[in-house]
Amino acid sequence: MSKLLIVDDEVAILEALTDILSVEGYEVDTAANGAEALEHVGKARPDLILLDLMMPVMDGQEMLRRLKEDPNLRAIPVVVMSAGRVSKSELHGSRFLAKPFELDDLLDTVAAELSKGH
Repeated sequence: MSKLLIVDDEVAILEALTDILSVEGYEVDTAANGAEALEHVGKARPDLILLDLMMPVMDGQEMLRRLKEDPNLRAIPVVVMSAGRVSKSELHGSRFLAKPFELDDLLDTVAAELSKGH
């Protein structure tokens, strides 16, 4: 069972994605900001991170930068979720999913990113 970490400051999004992905057979953990997420990643390494960009405390950009700087964490695939425009350099090689997204797009993206590592 693949472990996913969803990082978003909107509780409704965290709950909806957790419900959907749990039903699909994924083990799901959540964090409300980048700082909380990095702490979580240090304890329980996820197979994939779904990351919102606009959050308080530590935004998704900063979290992604720190992940990519850490040799032990940089290989974790990240799917960036945002309603705003994002440049390729801001993504640091991560996959992008524009909000709002279709459920099938989310599931296909998660499956594709997880299959890359296997």
